[in-house]
Amino acid sequence: MKNKLNAFLQIVLREVSVFSKLLKSKILDLAIIVSTTVIVFSYLMPSFGLKAGYGAFIVVGVIPLIAFFEVIPRASTLVMDLTGDRKISYMLTLPLPSYLSIAAIPVGWSLCGSIYTIFVLPFAKLILLKSFDLSNLSFFKFIFSFLSINILFGFFALWLTSLIKEMKYMSWVWSRVVNPMFMLGGYFYTWKSLFSLSHAAAYVNLINPLLYSIEALRSAVFGPQGYINYWLCMLAIWIFAVFFAFWGILKIKKRLDCV
Repeated sequence: MKNKLNAFLQIVLREVSVFSKLLKSKILDLAIIVSTTVIVFSYLMPSFGLKAGYGAFIVVGVIPLIAFFEVIPRASTLVMDLTGDRKISYMLTLPLPSYLSIAAIPVGWSLCGSIYTIFVLPFAKLILLKSFDLSNLSFFKFIFSFLSINILFGFFALWLTSLIKEMKYMSWVWSRVVNPMFMLGGYFYTWKSLFSLSHAAAYVNLINPLLYSIEALRSAVFGPQGYINYWLCMLAIWIFAVFFAFWGILKIKKRLDCV
């Protein structure tokens, strides 16, 4: 058991080690993303009629959005490996069941995403100061949803990888998967506000895992009023995570001819 745990951690920490070389650059990128988001939605857009406080509303949605965008290039890298040198095959030689060897990769991705997206909230608070009210923040709910979201998108990327047979098909990911999930994921609005406009559109939106991620975090930061129930969001997030993990690992195993 100890050897299996060590092997699992070895794969996870390998991903973190590679990512750590880019950490300073990633944090700088994050600071730019947060500051420009705040400037546009807190100081510029209100002059066009947006409500005060919309900047804080938007910036919380940046957290799952960055976690989501971060894993897509990782999926591309894994597709390149599966269709090329297959360095992933080395991991299958470790004293670990093949499904755990594969699962360790998205867990590593999730940890990498968590390491720097955790800075979004402090950055936003530093810029918005008193206009970013954190009096309703539930620290436990925030951390639980934050970690769960990163795990969700780690396994989502693995599942996405399993669907892409060759790199030439990566181009459709942005137009057919990433853009619809982003635009219809509740980043610019709440699910309840959409429901008030169109019940049908709101129900269709419930198939989008990004929606639950954003709703859960906003509920944890701003309080539950106006959002989908936090625990229902968390249930949906883990159902999606298990689905992506099960089918992603199964398809990758078949692709690698694992016994």
